[in-house]
Amino acid sequence: MTRIRQDTGYKMRAWRLEGAASDAALIQDAVAKIVTGIGVEDFSHQVLQQVNRVMPVGCWSVYRVGGSQPRMFLSSTYQRKDTTADSWRAYLSGPHLADKSFILDSTGITSPAITHLTAEEIPTPLHRDKVYRQFDMSERLSVVEAESQSEIFALNFYRYNDQRLYSDHELAAFEALAPALLAAVRRHLALSQQSHLTNAMSVDAVRLIFQARRPDLTERELDVVARTVLGMSYEGIATDLGLKLPTVKTYRNRAFDRLDIHFRNELVRYYLLLASAPK
Repeated sequence: MTRIRQDTGYKMRAWRLEGAASDAALIQDAVAKIVTGIGVEDFSHQVLQQVNRVMPVGCWSVYRVGGSQPRMFLSSTYQRKDTTADSWRAYLSGPHLADKSFILDSTGITSPAITHLTAEEIPTPLHRDKVYRQFDMSERLSVVEAESQSEIFALNFYRYNDQRLYSDHELAAFEALAPALLAAVRRHLALSQQSHLTNAMSVDAVRLIFQARRPDLTERELDVVARTVLGMSYEGIATDLGLKLPTVKTYRNRAFDRLDIHFRNELVRYYLLLASAPK
């Protein structure tokens, strides 16, 4: 196994995510069971259970940090009181503003990568005290992927002070597990968002949001954007509305011009902003 490590000024260890082979049969079985849980409600608990077959972990969390709106997507704790939500709130109470524990620039390691540091190696005292010491966490092992120059998407696996530190063998096993784990989490989050959009919204509900917030859209533009948000194909929209396909695309283009967007995924993000804005 080739492992590329480089220590930063505050001793965080980082190396490229290569998927090295270690305990192959066990890891393959754990991955298979994680994959079967994609899209189900207790996916977070299933992941932690399977990771604990490979190596002991106290809790885990999945979040995006570094931008203006940090967000935690998943978390759970293994066979102890779950304090992950409390520790996230503690993190957002100030430590996130100066968090340098995910900086990869100085390591020369490209994303995605694995990072590893102990509580005492957390570079800012506020972060160390309010999160790690307050919640008795001793160590963090992460799969880190840069989403922009400022934002980091991270899968984090923590140990508590009553657990021993990660061994080299366990780090090797985690390296083998990490690529599939990152892919499974990404897929689960994508499916969860799609399911939320499909189940929680109807054409009428989406249309009403746009109608209230963007009165400049015409009736037909509202018909088209509402169905586009819900994932209907343009052919399907044409059939649903009794229009020709070129006509549907004309309404789409006019609506996109008014909204100053260019792609379907931008329309979905725009709708979510409108739907979550104070009334």
